[in-house]
Amino acid sequence: MNVYDFDGTIYAGDSTADFTLYCIRKQARVLRALPRWVRAAVQAASGYLTNRGAWNKTGCKEQFYSYLPMVKDMPGTLDRFWAGHERKIYKWYKDVKRPDDVIISAGPRFLLEPICARMGVTLIASEVDPATGKCGGRNCHGETKVARFKERYPHAEVEAFYSDSTSDLPMARLAQRAYRVRHGRVAEWRGASAPS
Repeated sequence: MNVYDFDGTIYAGDSTADFTLYCIRKQARVLRALPRWVRAAVQAASGYLTNRGAWNKTGCKEQFYSYLPMVKDMPGTLDRFWAGHERKIYKWYKDVKRPDDVIISAGPRFLLEPICARMGVTLIASEVDPATGKCGGRNCHGETKVARFKERYPHAEVEAFYSDSTSDLPMARLAQRAYRVRHGRVAEWRGASAPS
């Protein structure tokens, strides 16, 4: 099987940012979350610390996702969003896509599920409840991607892994071959894949 990151890898841009901007344009009520967005941005920028001394990324994300309960008709909104944004899936991916592909992303599952279903591929992603904006579990990022992948596919052999981000190095090291994607261009990710 081949495994792919989503944002910046097979999708040109950041789908969460695109969806948020889409919601602002179509349902201006979501701007009521603006004070929370500002607070989350300030906390992220200043390296917000919890009482355990680690940046509370989940807390910041939940403040950002606080607009989700304000979105009316979430299923319909998602359908309309992807109808207009599916074009941002890179052509190179459409040309190599296989039915056993797995997309693994830090993006929210509720957002990526519709496009992965359209493409006929499996998704592993961060759990975010669109009804509350609350995160369920750890963000599917870095080493957590590896843990989530192994939980779902304990004996799988990853033929190739594709990502635009060095944070995906742990996942790349599971693969026989790894590739970096930059602006839709794919190149070998030297030194990243599993040793032969």
